[in-house]
Amino acid sequence: MSTHIYNAIEIQVPVQQAFDYACAPSHWPDWHPSSLKIYTNNAGIASAGTSFEEDVRAGGRTGHLVWTVTECANVQRWTGQAAVDNGASLTVSYHFSATANGGTLFERHLQYELPNLALKILNFLVLRRRIADESALSLRRLQSELQARYVNTP
Repeated sequence: MSTHIYNAIEIQVPVQQAFDYACAPSHWPDWHPSSLKIYTNNAGIASAGTSFEEDVRAGGRTGHLVWTVTECANVQRWTGQAAVDNGASLTVSYHFSATANGGTLFERHLQYELPNLALKILNFLVLRRRIADESALSLRRLQSELQARYVNTP
């Protein structure tokens, strides 16, 4: 059984700016508390078929992820799948839509599957709650980062 965590936040920047920033993994350590380091040769948007690696600390546990981008629909959707060094797998999807005031509704779906009973029990007891908290914090940090960069700048 997989775990699904959904978060959404409104960000007061246009969709294109939100998409360009959030879909560039090189920026993830700036706004996602779990992302420690990205290994990529590309500082821009990770397009479909792109692979990169990431060191994380999620739910209090460290890991190394190997990502493959499976979808990159300009200014609408971005999806990546990762294999974790502990045997887990995960999918992250970002959805972007314009709001009435010219901002962006940013939605993030995280779905993960753990490889063994011990991790599934730990997930039930502790990990899921911690990862959900980190996911919510990541969206607030993304909102702050983007609005600091783009709001009231010429």
